[in-house]
Amino acid sequence: MLPRPALVSSLKLRIALSALALVLAGIWALAGYADHRLRAGLGAQIEAQQLSIAGLLARELERTLQERRNALLAVARSLADMAADRPAQLQERLANLPALQQMFDGGFYVVDGAGAMQASFPLRLWAQPGVETQAPFVQQALAGHVALGTPAQHTSADHAVLSMAVPMPVAGNGVPRAVVGLVKLRESGLLGPIVTPGSESASDYYVVDRGTRTIIASSVPGQLMQSLEPEGRDAVIDRFIDGGEGNAVYHDPVDGTLLVAVRQLGGARWLVAVAQQAVQVFAPLNALRNAIALAALALTLLTAAGLWWMLRRELRPLEDMARRLAAMARGERALAPLPQVRSDEIGQLVQGFNRLLQELQLRQRERQESEARYRSAFRTSPDALDITRVSDGSHLDVNDGYEQLFGWPREQVLGRSGLDLGIWRDEKARTALVAQVLRDGGCRNSEQTLYHRDGRALTVLMSASLLDVGGEPCFLWVTHDVTDYRRAHAQIQQLTFVDSLTGLPNRSQFMQCLEMALALCQTQQRLGALLYLDLHEFRAVNDTLGHAQGDRLLRSVAERLRDALTEAGTGFRLGGDEFMVLLEGLPDTQGEAAHEAERLAERLLAALAPPIDLAGLQQHCSVSVGIVVFGDGQDEPLELLRRADLALNQAKEAGPSTILFFEPQMLEEVSSRARLQRDLREALQRQDFALHYQPQLALDGTVVGVEALIRWRLEGHGMVSPMEFIPLAEKTGLILPLGRWILHTACRQLAAWARHGARRHLTMAVNVSAGQFQQEDFVQQVREALVETGAPAHRLKLELTESLMLQQIEAVIARMRELQALGVQFSLDDFGTGFSSLAYLKRLPLAQLKIDQGFVRDILEDHNDAAIAQTVIALGHSLGLEVIAEGVETEQHRALLAQWGCRFYQGYLFSRPLPAEALQDWLDAQPPQE
Repeated sequence: MLPRPALVSSLKLRIALSALALVLAGIWALAGYADHRLRAGLGAQIEAQQLSIAGLLARELERTLQERRNALLAVARSLADMAADRPAQLQERLANLPALQQMFDGGFYVVDGAGAMQASFPLRLWAQPGVETQAPFVQQALAGHVALGTPAQHTSADHAVLSMAVPMPVAGNGVPRAVVGLVKLRESGLLGPIVTPGSESASDYYVVDRGTRTIIASSVPGQLMQSLEPEGRDAVIDRFIDGGEGNAVYHDPVDGTLLVAVRQLGGARWLVAVAQQAVQVFAPLNALRNAIALAALALTLLTAAGLWWMLRRELRPLEDMARRLAAMARGERALAPLPQVRSDEIGQLVQGFNRLLQELQLRQRERQESEARYRSAFRTSPDALDITRVSDGSHLDVNDGYEQLFGWPREQVLGRSGLDLGIWRDEKARTALVAQVLRDGGCRNSEQTLYHRDGRALTVLMSASLLDVGGEPCFLWVTHDVTDYRRAHAQIQQLTFVDSLTGLPNRSQFMQCLEMALALCQTQQRLGALLYLDLHEFRAVNDTLGHAQGDRLLRSVAERLRDALTEAGTGFRLGGDEFMVLLEGLPDTQGEAAHEAERLAERLLAALAPPIDLAGLQQHCSVSVGIVVFGDGQDEPLELLRRADLALNQAKEAGPSTILFFEPQMLEEVSSRARLQRDLREALQRQDFALHYQPQLALDGTVVGVEALIRWRLEGHGMVSPMEFIPLAEKTGLILPLGRWILHTACRQLAAWARHGARRHLTMAVNVSAGQFQQEDFVQQVREALVETGAPAHRLKLELTESLMLQQIEAVIARMRELQALGVQFSLDDFGTGFSSLAYLKRLPLAQLKIDQGFVRDILEDHNDAAIAQTVIALGHSLGLEVIAEGVETEQHRALLAQWGCRFYQGYLFSRPLPAEALQDWLDAQPPQE
């Protein structure tokens, strides 16, 4: 800590210097900014002024040159009529041109095409220096052009001469001549705009011939006909010589920095430059800057003096407070609040110190109370707490929870380590945990195995932190017993991931194992396979023998799976009668992996083939297996399970003990069925279906009725076969609304025929599915259709299939009799393809039997089909029923059926199924009934 005077003086000095620095920075920044702005404004003003003067001088020079050019042309035209062979007359004429003499004070002369001077003024001009008759500008004038010569310094005279030549008009085949005028650049009025050398002016002016880089006029004495820097030596001069205009800063080795403005002449390769020394331009500004600097310096001194006086006055209370605090810090005075005599910031500082002192005293009391509470909490905590030395691990203190957890009394623990007591038996584990605490400054919930005094193993969670006890580094360990929790958790894991009935891993465990197997396939470049197994007729076992025997069957299957798999794979029970086998580490080629999976599937089928004893009955267990090989792509677990399920479904459809591998077309078939189902639902909503009608004829050719057949045209697909969408509708339940629509549409057509005399005898056969007929309100549906459409019930014929007779035959007969009471007739469709009982058949209120087209098609070639058709006809006659044959395609078919006693026919021989409009036309084309 600094002594009091040094502290206060340093504080005052720092404040004073800081404030003074800020004031000086502001003053000098303002002065610098003002100087910069004034210089920029003045410079811009000077540049504009110079550029304006240069432009004015350039225009004046252009005007002067134009006047002399015009005057010389006028003289040339006036001399054109004088003959070249009369020089005396020409000489006399030249002597009488006072205006031209004034403009061309160097003289003028006439020269011919050979370069000979014919006449001049003054008379002996040709003998004077600077007179040229063969120069290029003379040749240009002789060629018919106005030309300006290059300014040249006379060798015998102290002046420069500018030559100007114009052509003389030529009459006929006359000799070309030119008039040449000479202007003395120093004495002539040609350069009148340029201020005379030595005149009082702030600026210097120059006229430069760009072709020769020569100064031809200047306001500076001695500059006339001086050459500029050669090309490439000075970029500023080169820019203006190349035709540039504007302002520039030029650094002259003699005159210093110059501000220059340049304008180019339009009638000659000259430029006019206005130059002014930067020192002269900014001289007033420099004087102003010096005055500002003096004023800023004076202001700085006044500010420093005032600031120092103010700081001494304002910091005096702070000095007194610093003395008191220093005395308290050295122990010369007791800690006590400072007297508060001011209400400003220093008074607030005193108030803050007093408040801080109170807080410190309060914190000290709270710390003492906290230590007491900590000791109490340490003793009574339910967790085991102990404090050990970092150096040797010996215990400094333990609480009651420690004694209860490990069984050691406190007095036997203090001074000994956990290794000595046998609480720790794994020295490496304890060393690693201590290293972690030292490295990280603590640890949380590290699971360890420790031991009770009686030798019992305890699973605990340990947390540790570093603390200082009397200057010695120690650990504070918090140990929580989780032995019972871990035991319960293991039991929960067992229930969660193991099937309680069979002891096999369950579906949850399967999904985790499958994810790990997929990861291993990617890292080890190996393949795997899923074998999906399903038991046939398992529901029948439950229904006939009871669920207890069904469970016994599942346990037996699981046991046989375990025995057959050994180490070849892992078996799982997914639920119900579905089992899964996961194979890993198969060869990395699809063919070899599939071969191994198939061999295992065959082994499993063989293991499950022997009968299983269930309640004294030998139950055979038939299984279907779907297989999918994985690991050669980015497969997802759920997608693999879906593929295995598809393969299993195909295997189940193929029959028991079938093994099928997943093929991509299976997925396509499922997707196609899903799309077709979606389209079917949408078609039902929009009623996109139509009924076609196939005529039914009697033996004599009379049309007795029609069969209503549904047709569906799918947009973008065409006609969809009923063999494709009818089974799908039955499977999904859509057959119920579809059948209702068919019934209502057919009844409306039947009602329309009933109002037509020639059609009222026709019957309408409508196919009814088993699911539709088994609806509780089916009779009501038919009644409503008849009432709403007005169709005659006795002309409606419902066609039922034999499959309906296999289920609840008594309920079927009762429902048929209810419909018969309404007048509805029944036809048994596809008779001979099912397993109908003749005992039930004679009880059914049927009106007609229909021979399936599968028998009719081959009666000419197949004796069995012919025998079945004859039997059905004979059976129908014996039961008093009509018999109609469908699928009659040739006259031979019809003739043979007629020979056997069949009197009604339906088939392509007579007509294909037709839309209602086409059927009307077909009926109109039939011969009238007799």
